[in-house]
Amino acid sequence: MEVRYRPEELTRLPRSVRYEKGKVIMIDQTLLPGEFKTIELTTVDQVAEAIVTMKVRGAPAIGAAAAFGLALYADTTKAKTKDEFMDGFYRAYEGLKNTRPTAVNLFWALNRIKKLVEENLESPLGEIKRIIVAEAQKIADEDVEANLRMGHYGAEALPEGNVLTHCNAGSLATVQLGTVGAVLRVMHKDGTLKLLWVDETRPVLQGARLSAWEYHYDGIPLKLITDNMAGFVMQQEKVDAIIVGADRIVANGDFANKIGTYTLAVLAKEHGIPFFTVAPLSTIDMSLKSGKEIPIEERKPEEVLTCGGCKIAPDVDVYNPAFDVTPHKYLTGIITDQGVVYPPFERNLKRLFKEEP
Repeated sequence: MEVRYRPEELTRLPRSVRYEKGKVIMIDQTLLPGEFKTIELTTVDQVAEAIVTMKVRGAPAIGAAAAFGLALYADTTKAKTKDEFMDGFYRAYEGLKNTRPTAVNLFWALNRIKKLVEENLESPLGEIKRIIVAEAQKIADEDVEANLRMGHYGAEALPEGNVLTHCNAGSLATVQLGTVGAVLRVMHKDGTLKLLWVDETRPVLQGARLSAWEYHYDGIPLKLITDNMAGFVMQQEKVDAIIVGADRIVANGDFANKIGTYTLAVLAKEHGIPFFTVAPLSTIDMSLKSGKEIPIEERKPEEVLTCGGCKIAPDVDVYNPAFDVTPHKYLTGIITDQGVVYPPFERNLKRLFKEEP
């Protein structure tokens, strides 16, 4: 697979999260589409709060933000001894780890840095700090490159025509470009994406607020629909493929993504529409055998009871799972930064990780 485009050829958007010494800088996604604003965070607690409140969201972006949280600790701690430093490091690690339970990239990024630190405990304190900051930046840079590869793999796998997507797996959900976003942007550049259907994605409207905003910003032709219109659009034969992101993919190919994804998968199967998920290897959790083992975050009822700060329902009991699990039987393929995985997923995912089938 040849990488034909660079990030700057595919999007005008800056990185959604980045690090400068002493501060984590991110786009505040809770303000979009009304206001495009970057915020500067100077404490680990502020980074953790930004993850919980979804100022930063999307599995890869959360992973990068958490890594930058550890870099921020390394650069700003007042610890004078290695023991004091490590006590504070583990507190920062735990605080960031406990922000959101479903997106595996969060734990992958934090554990990658933790493992590296523990392998270098005999090094001088200054060197340990340098290692943390450098590794966090490496995680972010690798995400951009992985997205670029996924974009090209996905553009080759999807048919030419109209594509439907759900939630936001674009530039705002990653460091830059997106997982789904990279595929759509490469297809748009190639002229094979005719129209993008964007689900609004209740209850937080990431499709309407974020996906529609960023793809319109980059000049991709789109139509926004409410979630309950998707089946009718498929029935009208106006969708040639569906592509969504993933917050965790497990060993048999089951995957968790934004609530509403499972519904799309069932509808796609009924209408004979190819259905893909796209994610980097860091989103694949081979330690879990099936989607039944994925922890599902349940969020506050206010997200359902209100919209844009306006009350839209009485004070009743609310069930608000942030994600659902799509069984692998509905999947056409999994687009990764190492290529497209097709059924049988359990065997082929093992091969992808160079495990014995």
